[in-house]
Amino acid sequence: MNKIILCLAVLLTLVYCTNKNEEESSNLIVNRYLYLSHTRTKSNPKLDSAVEQINFEKYEMLWLGGDLAQLTSEDDATINHADSIFNLSSRNTLWSIGNHDYTDLERVRNSTKKPLYYSTHKNGITIVVLDTQDSLSNIIGTQRDFLFRVLDTIQESSHLEVLHHKLIWIYNQIDLEPIISAVSNIELAVFFFCINPNNFNSEIYPRLVEIKESGVELICIGWTSDFKRGNLNTKLTRGFIF
Repeated sequence: MNKIILCLAVLLTLVYCTNKNEEESSNLIVNRYLYLSHTRTKSNPKLDSAVEQINFEKYEMLWLGGDLAQLTSEDDATINHADSIFNLSSRNTLWSIGNHDYTDLERVRNSTKKPLYYSTHKNGITIVVLDTQDSLSNIIGTQRDFLFRVLDTIQESSHLEVLHHKLIWIYNQIDLEPIISAVSNIELAVFFFCINPNNFNSEIYPRLVEIKESGVELICIGWTSDFKRGNLNTKLTRGFIF
């Protein structure tokens, strides 16, 4: 991994030029993408009040990193409240679910009209949404098959974004694994809510390197530990660019 990037989760704007010619033009055209994660409070159905006031119309897409509510899919009232804010079924709202979202997966699918892991393409960008709660952080079985099919068929994409809840790529990295307790909300362990030992760096990483070497810019986006900014409790998002 050549570069680590840090960005604010609540007000993160990722800006991409639609093509290289426009990047060099004085009439620069940009697309803005908002990433949010861990918007929950400690009780259903509430979300962080600051998040509920965001004007999402300013952004091309909304990328959700999980843990939207205390138990997002526990009942209809809570997931409907989240839907009223994020428009979960919109093709422009992508949600990588976390452990606090996992109570009733059928309720999640009914609200999003999407599977738990999937891919989409917009503005020359391919976005892959992973379910890192499945199989204790391991991308295996049908999810791995799906991901590899996407990687095998990427064409005409300037970027590949991999959206996920857990920082699965931090495991088994000599420079990163020792700082898990400092940058993640939980330790490396075998429990469902933890970062678990997994196969990302042994099986997934080499395939992503191939994508990078083919000329596609690659960014993985997950979430990490608390910090304070005024009265607003937010999260840092930690990602890497190869």
